Parts: sequence; C-alpha cells; structure tokens
Amino acid sequence: MKKIYLLSLVFSLFVASCSDILEKVPGTSLPTNEAITTEKDLINAVNGVYSYQATAVGSYAGEFTLFADLRGSDFQSISATNHAGPIYRYQLTKNDDLVYKFYETFYLSLARLNSVLEASENITGDNVDNLKGELYAMRALYHFDLARLFAKNPSPANLSALGIVLSDKVFETSYIGERATLQATYDFILSDLNKALPLLSKSKNQGHINYWAALGIRARAYLYLEKNAEALADCKEIIASSPYKLYTREEYPSVWLKEGTNESMFELLTTSIYNAQRNSIGYFTHAEGYGECAATESFKEILDARPADIRTQLFEEETENKFNGYYPQKYNGRDGQIYVNNPKIIRLSEVYLIAAEAALKTGNAGSAAGGAAYYMNLLRKNRIENYVDVATVTLDDILMERRLELFTEGHTAWDYWRNGKSVNNKYAGVIEANDHQTVLPIPQTEIEVSAGKLIQNTGY
Repeated sequence: MKKIYLLSLVFSLFVASCSDILEKVPGTSLPTNEAITTEKDLINAVNGVYSYQATAVGSYAGEFTLFADLRGSDFQSISATNHAGPIYRYQLTKNDDLVYKFYETFYLSLARLNSVLEASENITGDNVDNLKGELYAMRALYHFDLARLFAKNPSPANLSALGIVLSDKVFETSYIGERATLQATYDFILSDLNKALPLLSKSKNQGHINYWAALGIRARAYLYLEKNAEALADCKEIIASSPYKLYTREEYPSVWLKEGTNESMFELLTTSIYNAQRNSIGYFTHAEGYGECAATESFKEILDARPADIRTQLFEEETENKFNGYYPQKYNGRDGQIYVNNPKIIRLSEVYLIAAEAALKTGNAGSAAGGAAYYMNLLRKNRIENYVDVATVTLDDILMERRLELFTEGHTAWDYWRNGKSVNNKYAGVIEANDHQTVLPIPQTEIEVSAGKLIQNTGY
C-alpha cells in the first residue's frame, strides 16, 4: 500500500464542536460518501486517520505514550516547563487543557474513523475488506486507550461501573453521549477486534494494523479483563505463526531509530513534516527538549544492578544542560530530528510478556513449553548476556520485566494498578490501585454540554 501522510481532504469537511467532541454532521457539510467514492479515496482517508494520531497533542506520538510511565515509579519530570510535568505530578484537573486534549484527540480520531468506515460500505475493490479491518481494529484500540485514561481498570467485580462514551457511528447534531458500563465498553472493544480479524491481511504492512497486530491488541484487552486463557491463546498463535521475531541482544540498541523492525507489529509513521513537534515523545525525553521524562533515582538503581542487560544501555546521563538527568534513549529521532520517532504501539516482546503473565495466572509458572518462565526465559536470552534459565517466575518478576522492556511505551502504572498493586511516584507518593487519581477526570466542558447525562469520575 502506498504510504500517504497527508490528512485526507475529506476531514476538512467535518467540524467538531469546541465543547462536544463526538462527531456531528453539520447541515452544510458535503456528505462523506460523496468525498470517498473509490478505493484510492478510501486508502487516502484511512492513512489520514493514522496520521492524526501521529501529529496531535495527547496522541500516541506525544503525551499519551509517556502517560503511564510518568504516573509510575520509574520516571520524573525534571524541568518545570509544565507540558507533560503535570501528568507526573498528578496535577491534572477537570479544567486542564491537557485532559481536554486527551479526550479531544481520541474522540476526534474516532469521529474521523467512523466517517471513513461509513463511506467504505459503498466502495468495492481488492483491498477494501482489509482497510475496513484496519478501521475496526483502530476503533477498538482507541476505545481501549480512552478507557485506560478515563475509566477504572476492569475486573470481574466492577464491570457494572462506568466506562466511557462509545463512538460507534457518525452522530447527528442533537446527540449527547452517555457513559457505557465497563462491561459494555470492553464488549464493544472485543466485538470490533473480532470484526477486524477475519478482514485483515497477515502480511507485514508498515504503519498499518494487520491481523497479527489486532490479535496482539486483543490479547492485551483479554489480559486487562482477566481472561487469561484467551490472552494466552492469542499470544501462542502470534509467537508460533507470525512473521515477527524477537530483537537479538546485538540489534536491540539500534532498532529505535529504524522503521519496520523485526518486533514491530504496529507502529505509527512520522516524518520530518508530519509529527507532534514540541509535543513529541522525543522532545519530552531529552534534556535538550522539555526534559520532562527522565529516570528516577530508584529506577536508575534497578538499571545499574543489571549491567549484563542490554536494555540498561538505553539510558544516557545529561550533565551539561539545565535539565540534567538520566534520560531514556528510545526516541533520539531519525536522522537527528528529535521530533521524528515512530511510536511502537505493539511489538512482539509485549506479546511474550502477556503470554508469561497469562500463563502464570492460569496456574503454569514453570519453564516447560507454555509456562510463564518459558516465555520469560526466551525473552531474557535475547536481552541478558550469559543468561541462565529460571525454573519459575512470580507476578512481581513479570511486572519488573515489563518495566525493563517496555519503559516509555505506555504501560507501567496501568500494569501495576490492573494487578491491584500501588506505584510509588516520586512527587505524589504512593498511589494505590483504588485511588481516584488512577483515572483522569472527564473534561468539565464535556460535563456541562451534556446537560447532566455525562457523569464525572469520583473525586473530581
């Protein structure tokens, strides 16, 4: 598929209210089905949906990918520039612009996606089914990450609690959304992934969701739902049959500045023109940028205690800048351009770690094929020099491995909270899994425009 990074012209035909983000159909707008009439139009429009999440404030290319790391124990905001810093300091309020940007970016992504998906029903072509599969998978992913931001993590005991507003169509101007339950939210996520999977190609397609990426996203959702047998089954299929391979220890330090690497199941494409600029993950994670995502002293001690682990080499101490600290090096920027980093939304290492956790929770902690230690040993052999297999692992072992492998990729605090564990944030202190601050407030502007239908999160 030809890569087109420009936002499709069709998106200029739709206007979202400044106080109600869900897509509305303005009376003077050209209908979508008149703007997307061919398979080529559909390809351009789908690329536009991806592109928005690679450029917007609060997107995968910016603050969202660092959110769960800054909320946890391992990273801190050294500077006081206050772009991502309030995430780290737990200072985001219902009136905060960044809270609104998270909400806006994901719901505008969904609005644009639904417009394209609706138009796709009238188009024929060899690749139309695959494109529709991509849209369903993206819609599931965006709902999943909205739920991580604005709703409690699901568990069998709380599925009747509030989830998020579901965006499953193009809405009329009179529509006011209400929050679904967590059960309905995750049912919708799984439904869209199940629609996507039979439509998607199993071939690699750089910058696009394929069958394997959607299956990995479903495994992630199953893990959050504590459907561990289902999560493990999806991981086993990916590990056994997908075209992706674990990074070797030798190649690990260099993969972050490359596109389409062996583990990258789905990454968003950025270029020197299309990126999140000063709201990019690269600008937050370097002292010459905002200096708002550096390792804490406690995490540096963890890294220093593992000199044989290649992952510890992905940090560099800055001593000649006003934002001196110990910074991660996953986002140095291609060709020396600090803004240009493709966020890796899902990669094979995470699949191995999901498999390990799911196997452990189904009662198999051992090192025989299919056990938790089996998957951990396979991953660690590709990370640690002269590694010796272990016979068994614990949940704490797996969570630590996720911290070492997936830092600054959007998981840490949520990993602990969904397992009922606390994080010890350097600024805010201990944040328990049941603390109201584990979720963001719904933007106050959305509460006000909903005429009482949209319920605020507890504590805000």
